[in-house]
Amino acid sequence: MEENDKALQRFAAVNYIRQLHAQEFSLERSYLLASEKSWGGKYYSARSFERWYAAYKQFGFKGLMPKARNDRGRARALDEELKEQIVRLRKQHPNLTVKGLLEELYRREILVPGAPPSAATIYRFLREVKLDNRSLRAGVLSGPTKAFEHAFSNELWMTDAMHGITLKTGQGKVIKTRLIALIDDCSRFITHAQYYENETTACFLDVLKKAVMRRGIPEKLYTDRGKIFTCTHVGQVCANLSTTLLKAKPYHSWSKGKIERFFLTLQRSFEQSLVFDKVTSLDGLNARLWQWIEQGYHQQVHSSLEGQSPAERYRQRSDKVRLYQGQEDEFERLFYRRIQRRVRKDATISVDSCLWEVPTHLRGVKVEVRYDPFMSNKTLEIYLGGTCVATARPCDKNYNAHHFKSSNYEY
Repeated sequence: MEENDKALQRFAAVNYIRQLHAQEFSLERSYLLASEKSWGGKYYSARSFERWYAAYKQFGFKGLMPKARNDRGRARALDEELKEQIVRLRKQHPNLTVKGLLEELYRREILVPGAPPSAATIYRFLREVKLDNRSLRAGVLSGPTKAFEHAFSNELWMTDAMHGITLKTGQGKVIKTRLIALIDDCSRFITHAQYYENETTACFLDVLKKAVMRRGIPEKLYTDRGKIFTCTHVGQVCANLSTTLLKAKPYHSWSKGKIERFFLTLQRSFEQSLVFDKVTSLDGLNARLWQWIEQGYHQQVHSSLEGQSPAERYRQRSDKVRLYQGQEDEFERLFYRRIQRRVRKDATISVDSCLWEVPTHLRGVKVEVRYDPFMSNKTLEIYLGGTCVATARPCDKNYNAHHFKSSNYEY
């Protein structure tokens, strides 16, 4: 229905209410009676008629014209993380229909069947970001950015995650794997890659830690805007390593084309080989992955490396590689999470929903807590002014109740 037709329909409803009101019905009663009638095959609430009546009294017929939404044409039921997933999938499979894209999102358990968003919502979003079929045919994917390549190894690492194969273990357990990888921009060398059961910050930092131990410290780290890459903990780790953390612009994950191309090569080569030579454990899968990377991918001549393989280019341009020179325990601390806490009067602090005890002389003091959040047996280090002054221990209230000094009681 056109906007003018809608306004005329509303005007008819307003006239009906005016007639009822002239017959000594109250306005509230008139709105209710109007809501019981069909207007163009539709029923409206009494609140709608009240709003139309007030608009007509104030602005006349012009006030009954429908107002365009300020977000018209834009998808409303998509959060930022879901938008990033849709864009990534669309970039990888541009020929996929919206229906096929929805089914793939269901298969990957990113969306739940029957729940929002609808296919129409996704289509509006694709049109908004110029990834609908018409825009793709017009060549929008080529984008306005320029090709780039850093001159030396470890100047820039790119990272991303992808859905891996579905693994069935010898015990019958089914694992939907996730692969997280780091690639050197200069050489296309994979500094580390590993399959996991989940896609979490802990997994990403594990990949980063292993890459730094083996290959050195990157000057810059380039990520998309996924939660596992943009949390405060990752920012703290990069600061500790003196690594600049760079984030792709929203919906520009395709600017990390080098790692996307590696994922495509891996899917077409390594993961296809597993169809005929299956693995039954996550450790076995990662062992096979690194055999393929080291003996295959790293040694093959790359079309964009001037006749060199990634391994050759990485070694040739490693003059500026920055290696970690400290102790191993200090290296582990670079990946600790750091949070601020004020010690309570009972000499306790709360960390990750657990209560911890600290020395009583720190009561009321604001301290910095450093710890590895991914260890089951955590050790919390307490810092003041950048110096470790104590360690915390889990609070055992039952133990404290039996070892409480009698001087603390009053009878």
